[in-house]
Amino acid sequence: MTLPTTDEIKAQSEPMDLGSSRALKKAHDKTVVWALNQYRAIRNARVVQERQWYINLAFYFGKQNVQLMKSGSFATSSTRLYTPAAPPWRARPVINRIRPTIRHELAQLISNKPNAMIIPASAEDRDMYAAMAGEQIWQNLYQDKKLKSVIRKAMWWTLVCGTGYIKSYWDANEGPMSLRMGPNGEPSQGPIGDICFSHETPFHILVPDFREEELENQPFLIHAQTKSPEFVQMHFGSEALTQSNGDAQDLLEETYLNMIGTQALNRQQSILVLEVWVKPNKLPMFPEGAFFTIVGNRIVQGFQGWPFAHGRYPFAKFDHIPSGKFYATSLIEDLIPLQKEFNRTRGQIIEAKNRMAKPQIMAYRGSVDVSKITTEPGQVIQVAPGYELPRPLPLQDLPSYVPQELDRILIDWNDISGQHEVSKGQVPPGVTAATAISYLQERDESKLVPTFDSLEEGIEKVAQMSLSYVSQFWDIERIVRVTGPEGSFDAITLKGSDLANNLDIRIEAGSSLPVSKAAKQAFIMDLMKMGFIDPNKGLEVMEMGGINKIYERIQVDQKQAQRENMRMAKVTPDMLEEYRTQNDQMLMEKPDTFGTDEMGVPLPPPILIPVNTWDNHKIHVEVHNNYRKSQAFESLPQESKALFEAHVQQHLQAMAAEIFTQDPKALAGLPPEAAQEQEEEEAEQPGPPPML
Repeated sequence: MTLPTTDEIKAQSEPMDLGSSRALKKAHDKTVVWALNQYRAIRNARVVQERQWYINLAFYFGKQNVQLMKSGSFATSSTRLYTPAAPPWRARPVINRIRPTIRHELAQLISNKPNAMIIPASAEDRDMYAAMAGEQIWQNLYQDKKLKSVIRKAMWWTLVCGTGYIKSYWDANEGPMSLRMGPNGEPSQGPIGDICFSHETPFHILVPDFREEELENQPFLIHAQTKSPEFVQMHFGSEALTQSNGDAQDLLEETYLNMIGTQALNRQQSILVLEVWVKPNKLPMFPEGAFFTIVGNRIVQGFQGWPFAHGRYPFAKFDHIPSGKFYATSLIEDLIPLQKEFNRTRGQIIEAKNRMAKPQIMAYRGSVDVSKITTEPGQVIQVAPGYELPRPLPLQDLPSYVPQELDRILIDWNDISGQHEVSKGQVPPGVTAATAISYLQERDESKLVPTFDSLEEGIEKVAQMSLSYVSQFWDIERIVRVTGPEGSFDAITLKGSDLANNLDIRIEAGSSLPVSKAAKQAFIMDLMKMGFIDPNKGLEVMEMGGINKIYERIQVDQKQAQRENMRMAKVTPDMLEEYRTQNDQMLMEKPDTFGTDEMGVPLPPPILIPVNTWDNHKIHVEVHNNYRKSQAFESLPQESKALFEAHVQQHLQAMAAEIFTQDPKALAGLPPEAAQEQEEEEAEQPGPPPML
């Protein structure tokens, strides 16, 4: 089977026809048969695991009276669930405590954004700047591609089923339109490609080795998807529609939708698409590795070797509770027995209440017409002559241990889920110290540490693959909106070669752990009151809604100085020389161009970055000096450093001039009213006696 190489990925626009000759047709059919057999074998081998996923989903959505269908051919391999019928008097309440428990864990996992940084390939300036550019590209992708939403959806599947995925890949059919070169060298208008992210469910990712925990150690991976006929026709051609089969209904969609009360999709509205990824040196059939897509019984696209330079599966795996196997365990599996018993006990209490409100009646046969007895107030029950009046059956109160069982279940629930009163915003009885409350919160959160580790490792893999796609596929410059280290904004143009080998992005360990915002804000307020930090700096890190607008108004001067830093840092020696030449030429042609001072001496030309009368000189000097202490300033040429020095000196001279002309009482910090009152008091006081 002849497949295109990695270099031909971007130039390929039509699916390959692998059936043009007898040899290729034989290799094609052999590959399709192997892939379909592996798909069915894996589905059959993990039927027990899928059954547990469906039960977890049912309990999360409140369908907690379901049972597994075991009739006919589904006795051993069924994953279908149904709700058995019950007598009308049977109370089957559903007090869904699983959903709020999962919501609380999900909120903890996505409350903080993990911090990322790139380790430069060397200590050279080029690699340092490339590492900074890589960090800005990742920040740009995180915001523009709404990665927080993708992570939230992937973590939901991780918490419910135990395992979730994020797929990050390069799609040549995405991105803005631009002039590209076709396969034969002719110019054509087409998309330039883009990086795409999507969350994937455990139902759609199939691996052969269930005992291997690491995804990258699997020999091959099958990504099963259901696509609409329009999608298949647009991406793979109309011939793929005729080859499609109806296996799409065997995936998650039908059972999942039926479980929440929605009608199943029509068989003809979804088509099964299999993406097969084979690692190099893992299978004899594909010694160089391969990637191909199957629709029905036909390979609609395929690539020989590995299509991406990073050499890894384009999937990041997230685990909830480690289980020692590939598929992790969900907390729901431990809570289902407690949820059943909780519902059953509540049902027994409701049934006892119903019996008390409408007790069973004893009467002689034929004495009353049972069908006419209702719960109507004031009803007259006619009794046949000669019979005793009907009387209620004596009832016994429920034993005290039945209601107490609910409290025991809740205690076990809190211990298993790790969510006690302090995690739900309730202070335990007798605990008043803030340190003790924080310690209890940390103990509850400690059970989620393995999940946080998996989250950070998965996001780190997504970030590394994203930078690899940039390095491999960004062959033309693109505009990247970036935020500087001091809050400054800029837009730069980058392409993949600018990153060089600086792709080693790391996620800071523990940066995704939840932090109490209330405790953080109270701590910052204390530091501000005690004078350890400036109030402006405190407002910057308060993270309060609406405070950003106030902070932006306060920081107008700081942002102005930061923009001047960027302008002066971009000045090159050639620009300075050209500027001096223009000034000298203007002075020679018109000596009075820049005016004269009070003594009639001609003024020198203004500097390249002038100091304005409306500047806050104190803040400007502080911001400029902070930048001069950074590593970026150390790499600037001497001419640029001299420009900074001249600019700061002008600010210092302006500050000295203001101090010289200011009122001494104002310099002492006295407001105008206080200064006037002090002058009046001094005038009223008697002066010294005259000298004799």
